[in-house]
Amino acid sequence: MKRYWQWILALGALLTFAGWHTTTAHAEGVGYTVSAKLPKNQDDKNVTYFALRVKPNQQEKLGVVISNQSKKSATFQYGVNQAITNNNGVIDYSNSNPKLDSSLKIGIKDVFNEQKLQKVTVPAKTSKTVYVTYKMPSKKIDGMILGGVYVKKMAGKEAKAKKGVTITNQFAYVIGVRLRESSVDVAPDMKLNEVRAGQINAYNQVEANLQNPRPGLMSQLKVKAKVTEVGKSKVVLQNEKSNMAMAPNSNFNYAIPWGDTQLKAGTYTLTLDATAKGGYHWHFVKNFTVTQKQINSLKNKINTPQQHNYLWWFVAGGILIILLLAIIIYLLLKRKRNDDDDKQESK
Repeated sequence: MKRYWQWILALGALLTFAGWHTTTAHAEGVGYTVSAKLPKNQDDKNVTYFALRVKPNQQEKLGVVISNQSKKSATFQYGVNQAITNNNGVIDYSNSNPKLDSSLKIGIKDVFNEQKLQKVTVPAKTSKTVYVTYKMPSKKIDGMILGGVYVKKMAGKEAKAKKGVTITNQFAYVIGVRLRESSVDVAPDMKLNEVRAGQINAYNQVEANLQNPRPGLMSQLKVKAKVTEVGKSKVVLQNEKSNMAMAPNSNFNYAIPWGDTQLKAGTYTLTLDATAKGGYHWHFVKNFTVTQKQINSLKNKINTPQQHNYLWWFVAGGILIILLLAIIIYLLLKRKRNDDDDKQESK
């Protein structure tokens, strides 16, 4: 009897330990805040970024308040960056000198005077307002110009040395800037450009360059893609991704990971469907070639692992644990009944 109870206690301890095996991350304060001083030509009062209605030749200063909440004086960099789309399908304002899309005719650098990052020092527990100035072209523009005021605290004595390695935590704030001369939004569009085999961070993938060539914002973007050999229906690669976005006049490389598949040299067909908020839908079919030279250059590299669904493993494990508990309880009850019967007979 005692032995069975030891089994139950051991199993319970194992389950309890498994339940504790989690990691908790604690947020670290950045020590400063950034806010916009919204001007009179703000055309959306419900947002805290610069959503401005502008006119040809209009010139205006935009104020940004940097509040240093730390106990030490700090130096900050700030500037106005063009909005682009990064390869995760996210609108990115962090690059001060990004590669611009060929369809962009008038961008942030064409209308803002500040062409380089500026610096400002803010004493401890105080705030300073910095300004950036735009001047619109004389010719009326369609759609929007999208960017952001990027503010970053410069690394100082807070850099920590640990085991010979310097670790610097860098945080940045971005306040969006949207300039438009009409309340009518221009519809986004999508083009499929080059499709090729490539690699990012040693992960093999098929890269499909998607472009939004119009000055309209694309949101709630969902892409479903598959790769087949030319003339065949068997799918060799496929994936699906949602909740993406594209900045106006931008492009990015949509990735279809190889996973556990090793592509061979040959000609393939990419079939790609994309949808976006507003009822937009695009369908593309494009052939592309993977050469032996490309495959050789990708040799001995790590493929992106396929995401496995472990739900059924957990379900099966739970059922197994329940069965084991049921068997142990059954044996205990049976042992107890046998002991009772033995006592009755001894009487």
